[in-house]
Amino acid sequence: MRNKILLASVVLSVLFSCKKAEEPVVEDNPKPEVQEVATKECYEYVQGNDTIQANLLVQSQTVSGDLVYKIFEKDKNVGTIVGTLKGDTLIADYTFNSEGKESVRQVAFLRKNKSLVEGYGDSEEKEGKMVFKDSKTLNFSSNMILNEIPCK
Repeated sequence: MRNKILLASVVLSVLFSCKKAEEPVVEDNPKPEVQEVATKECYEYVQGNDTIQANLLVQSQTVSGDLVYKIFEKDKNVGTIVGTLKGDTLIADYTFNSEGKESVRQVAFLRKNKSLVEGYGDSEEKEGKMVFKDSKTLNFSSNMILNEIPCK
C-alpha cells in the first residue's frame, strides 16, 4: 500500500510540475519588412549622328533596362540589359537585335559624376554570348560619355 501511495504522489508531483508550453508572442505592431526601392536612371549620349540611350531600373546591386545604340553608318542595336553593380561598375548581359538577328554580349559601364562611361576589353565567346576575358582589365576611357537625363 505504501508503494501505491508513493507511486501516486510521484505521478501527481510530475503532473503538477509540468509547465504549459509557452505560446509564441505576437506583437501588436509588427515591424514591416524594409523593401528597397527601385530607382529609375536614364542616360544619353548624342554627338552628331550618333546616339546611345540607357534607361535603367536600379534596385540594390541589380540593374535592368533598355539600351539603344544608333551609331552613324552602323546597324542600330536595340535591346535590354540585366546585370549587377559592383561598386561603381555595372557588368551586364546585353540582349539585342541587329540585322534581324538576336545576339547577347556583355557590356560594362562605369558610373561617374552622374554619367556612364562604357568599358571595353578583350572578349571571347562562351555559351553563345560574347563575354569579357577579364573584367578587371577593362578600359573606361571612351569619349562617348552618357550623361544622366530626366526619365520620360
